[in-house]
Amino acid sequence: MNKNISIIRHTTSQIKVAAPRTACLQTHRASARQKSIARAVRSTAGVAIAAAALYVTEATGAGVDSVEVGTASAPADIAVAIGAQATASGSSSLAVGSQANAQNDGAIAVGANATAQGDSAVAMGLSSSAQGEGASAFGPYANAQAERATAVGLNASALGVDSVAAGSGSIAADSAASAFGSLSTATSVGSTALGYVAQAGGANSLAAGAWASALADSSVALGSNAVVSGVGAIALGVAAQARGAYASAIGFGATAAGAGAIALGSNANASADNSVALGANASTTTDLSQSAFVPVGTGATPIAASSATGEVSLGSANNERRLTNVAAGAAPTDAVNVSQLGAVDNKVDALAQSSALHYFSAADPADGSNEALADGTHALAAGSNASAMGSNATAFGTSASASASATDSTAIGAGAVAGTADATSLGASASAYGSGATALGSNATANGAGALALGSGASAAADNALSLGSNSSALVANSVALGQGSIADRAGTVSVGSTGNERQITNVAAGTADTDAVNVAQLKAVSDQSSATAAKLDGAVMYDTNADGSINRNGVTLGGDTTEGTVIHNVADGVQASDAVNLGQLNAALEGAINNATIGSADALFSAAGDSATESAQASGAHAIAAGANARASGVNTVAEGTNAEAAGTNAIAVGANAQASGANAASIGANAIASGNNATAVGAAASASADNAVALGQGSVADRANTVSVGAAGQERQIANVAAGVRGTDAVNVNQLQQSVSGAISASNRYTDDQIRSARRDSYGGTASALAMAALPQAVLPGHGMVAMAGGTYGGQSALAISVSQLSDTGKWIYKVQGSTDSRRQFGASIGAGMHW
Repeated sequence: MNKNISIIRHTTSQIKVAAPRTACLQTHRASARQKSIARAVRSTAGVAIAAAALYVTEATGAGVDSVEVGTASAPADIAVAIGAQATASGSSSLAVGSQANAQNDGAIAVGANATAQGDSAVAMGLSSSAQGEGASAFGPYANAQAERATAVGLNASALGVDSVAAGSGSIAADSAASAFGSLSTATSVGSTALGYVAQAGGANSLAAGAWASALADSSVALGSNAVVSGVGAIALGVAAQARGAYASAIGFGATAAGAGAIALGSNANASADNSVALGANASTTTDLSQSAFVPVGTGATPIAASSATGEVSLGSANNERRLTNVAAGAAPTDAVNVSQLGAVDNKVDALAQSSALHYFSAADPADGSNEALADGTHALAAGSNASAMGSNATAFGTSASASASATDSTAIGAGAVAGTADATSLGASASAYGSGATALGSNATANGAGALALGSGASAAADNALSLGSNSSALVANSVALGQGSIADRAGTVSVGSTGNERQITNVAAGTADTDAVNVAQLKAVSDQSSATAAKLDGAVMYDTNADGSINRNGVTLGGDTTEGTVIHNVADGVQASDAVNLGQLNAALEGAINNATIGSADALFSAAGDSATESAQASGAHAIAAGANARASGVNTVAEGTNAEAAGTNAIAVGANAQASGANAASIGANAIASGNNATAVGAAASASADNAVALGQGSVADRANTVSVGAAGQERQIANVAAGVRGTDAVNVNQLQQSVSGAISASNRYTDDQIRSARRDSYGGTASALAMAALPQAVLPGHGMVAMAGGTYGGQSALAISVSQLSDTGKWIYKVQGSTDSRRQFGASIGAGMHW
């Protein structure tokens, strides 16, 4: 008997099964008995079955171990084609459905018009298409058009290599692009869009949230309606916007429109380049075009005009904040508390009663020329060509000037100028113009009411501006520049650096309270769970921490530029002994203490204890100032204040017992503080800043990496407390945000897992129903007769239909059976078997 298998062909469908290891099928004329069997089969089930015992006309060749059902074609080995005009032309391929097409080895096409073209490609769903090796398309009209691309959902499109599009109408249009959510789009290399209508248009960009848009390269938009249009910019929060390059907007409705701008807080607005808006409703809108104040009057020293390039805002007009629980400051740029202010007052009182030897001296030409001039009521002038022309004015140093209109003003240092009422200037060529303005440091300039400039070359050029650190600039009203070279050029903003010279904050302990700052380790943990970006805190005010990580309420560290320190704006008047004092309080105390002092008299207002013969201070550098036993100011424009304090670098400042500032433009403030790097700043007892442009804030803090800010040391990290919710990628996030992000990620993961389990369970129930239906099919039992059978099955809410054809040989020795099934999950199954009696 011929063991090849052929088919019975009719007008509607056919089944073709290749005999094991038989390469081709024969075509011949069928007998009348076989034709009658075919007619019976066709009229009963609409299916023609090929078996080894049947010789049927018009059979076509099939591959080895392949299966064809219907007007289908499976020319390759181990291929299966089921459905009208279905084609499985690749080895081990599967095509199920009308005109389904599986063209390459291992390809699977399931569904009407589904196409899988590429080795191991999978297309499942009406008119789905997988075009590329390893490509996968699931859902009606899903389209995966590149190698390893994956498209899931109605009309989903994955067009780039390794791209993923999941969700109705989602599009991943470039290599490694990912779009998750209905109508989401990821159109550039490495871009990711998560959420309804989310859009990631820049290379390596991330948009997460309904309607979120990340349109520029390396941009990040997190939150509903968050928008980022600047390169490298970050928007974090509902309706947050980052429009400038490398800008950051963090918080509900926060906007950072300028390049490098930072807006932190609900509805905060940083509109100018390189500016910072900190706090809810903070805004940097001050006009930055205002020229610097130019002093006039007798003895006034003109200064060159300057323009602002950025600003920092910690509050707003009529919304100042008081800084409480402030530890005693140690460095010249540290904040002082009321207790320190009282100590100064007591010390001055004691000085007035003392006749002891002092560490201060002055020399003039032998002929008595270049005499000091004190012309105002109760004025005091000391130094060659020094002039104190205003009422209660004080001028100390060569050519120091407190002008006639500068009532209650103070100028200390060679060429120092205090040109308006209540102004204070301290340092060589320092100048203060503006009511209550203060300039501390060589060439420091404070031009504006309430302006404060601390550090060599520091400039506070507008009302209430604050610049802290050498060459720092606060150019507009209410702006703050913290650290060497920092620029605050927008009103009401705080800057801890400048474009291209940003700073890090290091040694941050893990936050625990909802408003605590988090460190990079916490942020990375969130990113691992929710694929979200997190950012590091660019600059903030933070409490110090104890060794066990708890908050030290007795210490506050200010993140600022490496060498210039930190300026605090909008400080209300201190009340308690431990409260911080503002410049107005400090000036009032100093002016009241210094008034009526007489150099060399028995009741002078300054005194110092010790042996001046062996412990005298030495200022050997040009325009240097040294005060304190064995204090040494050897560099140009340096200031050394305190026992054994030493300022050796150009423009360096060392304040405190054993403080050392050896780097150029370095500042060390506090007992045993060391600033050895160029432009370095060490603030706090035993603080150390050894790297260039480094800042160490707080007792024992260590900053040994260039361009970083440290608030602790290894094993002595500190937390940042009371941190508002971040809204941009580079903003700090608090513990509350961290927990919310983790909770959201877990919920999303649970939902996805539950959906997959339910779908898999239904598929398995459908398969079980198919197995039950096939098991219920009877088979031929009469020799020489065949049987067509149909059976149904149900399991777990799913149902299935099975159809079989069987034939018993004339001798009753051989029996053949082929059967197929379909279930309510649209899954198809087929099997064939043969047996022999003996």
